Amino acid sequence: GSRQGRGSRVRTEPATETDDIDVPASVRAAASAGRSRVTRSDLRTAVSRGSAATLVVFVVDASASMRAAMRQAKGTVLSLLEDAYEQRDEVAFVAVAGDEAEVLLPPTDSVTLAARHLKELPTGDRTPLPSGLDAARRVIDRSDADAALVVVVTDGRVTVADGSPTGQTRSAARSLATADASVVVVDAGDDGIGVTDILVSETDARRIPLSDLSAERVAEAERFADGQ
Repeated sequence: GSRQGRGSRVRTEPATETDDIDVPASVRAAASAGRSRVTRSDLRTAVSRGSAATLVVFVVDASASMRAAMRQAKGTVLSLLEDAYEQRDEVAFVAVAGDEAEVLLPPTDSVTLAARHLKELPTGDRTPLPSGLDAARRVIDRSDADAALVVVVTDGRVTVADGSPTGQTRSAARSLATADASVVVVDAGDDGIGVTDILVSETDARRIPLSDLSAERVAEAERFADGQ
C-alpha cells in the first residue's frame, strides 16, 4: 500500500527538562540553525506512534445532487470529534463545488468550531474533485500529524473548468498518493461512468458505499492509517 515504511516512524518535538533527549535529532536541529554546538533550544525528544495524532481530511462532493451525502459526512465529522477516539486527532473538511474546492474547516479537534464552520454547506453546479484532492494534500503537507487519512465522498461525476476530468483526477490522485496518506473512497452512486475507479487505483484506497459511512468506520480506518 501507499503507507509502507510508516510503521516505525516517530516524530520529535522540543524537549522539556524531564524528557529523554534524542541526540541525533538535537544535533540536526542545531545544524539546521547554523550552530556547531547544541544549545538548550535545540534539544529534542522522540514521540512514539502510541501518542501520535491522526489527521482525517474529508473531501466531499458538494454538488446539488449530493446534499444528503454532505449531511451524512458532516454528521460523521461531528460524531468523530464528539467521540474523541484519540485525544490528539484532528479533522478537516474540504467542500468540492463551484470552480474550485474550499477548505471549509481547517484541522481542528473542536466540536464547536466544526459545527460553526459546517453550519452552511456550499453547493455548486460543478464538481472540481481534482481541486479537492489537491487541497487535501496541501492540508496534510502543512500539518504536523503523524498519520493522515483522506475520506473522499463522491458519486464519481467530476467536472473541471478546463481539460479532462479523467486526466486531472488521475494527476491529482497521484499527487495525493505521494502525501503518504491512507485513503477511503465513499462511493455515493458511481454508475460506471465516473472517476471513482481511477481514484481508488491511484491512491490504493479502500472503497465503501455511502451507507457504510460512519464514525466507527472512519475510526477503524484511522487505526489502519496510524499503523496500529
